[in-house]
Amino acid sequence: MPLSTSLKKAAPALMLAGLLLALYAWQFGLQSPYRFELEWDEEVQLHDKRIINLHIKRSYERHTLLSRWDGVHRATEVSFDAGPLFGPFNARFAPDDLALIDQDQQVWYFATVRSAGTGPNRSGDRLPPFFTLNPGTGLAEAGRGEKLPEVFTRWNVMPATPDAAGLVKFHNTQVGLAEKMRYWATHPRSDGDEVRLGPKIQVR
Repeated sequence: MPLSTSLKKAAPALMLAGLLLALYAWQFGLQSPYRFELEWDEEVQLHDKRIINLHIKRSYERHTLLSRWDGVHRATEVSFDAGPLFGPFNARFAPDDLALIDQDQQVWYFATVRSAGTGPNRSGDRLPPFFTLNPGTGLAEAGRGEKLPEVFTRWNVMPATPDAAGLVKFHNTQVGLAEKMRYWATHPRSDGDEVRLGPKIQVR
């Protein structure tokens, strides 16, 4: 059979395959169809009443392709202007979720909490795990015995509650502080909204 005849017969199948591939790329992009993301710009109030504009992106993994928004949180990525000593800043936290971002004595702090659906904290875990960003250095996880400043008393990043389906309405929007706090009041974290400072440094 001539090559041209074979190509003509295969053309409909190739066109169908191309169409299916295009539909897949349109629906899921270059990532797994089991993964999806929700992101928005959110006003975050620091302990000294300053307000920063935080872009937050939460990544999820679907339980099944039959449900678009039924998924488990896998990572949280944030970006914001950290000021003249730092400039634009971006960080990804996985698998835990970001609960607090604040600044004290020119140091930025990022505290995380266990993601919903991933089970309780293991016995002996330091609460909460947190990271620091100092002038001239990158993001570093706090060492054992370190604790958050006592001026931090409440989480300030809106929780991913009650679930991804509940957060869809914020996707690709600007969430002001008043709207955020109204939503948060009706969907609090299951383990509370107070900062858990962790153990104090033992002086010997």
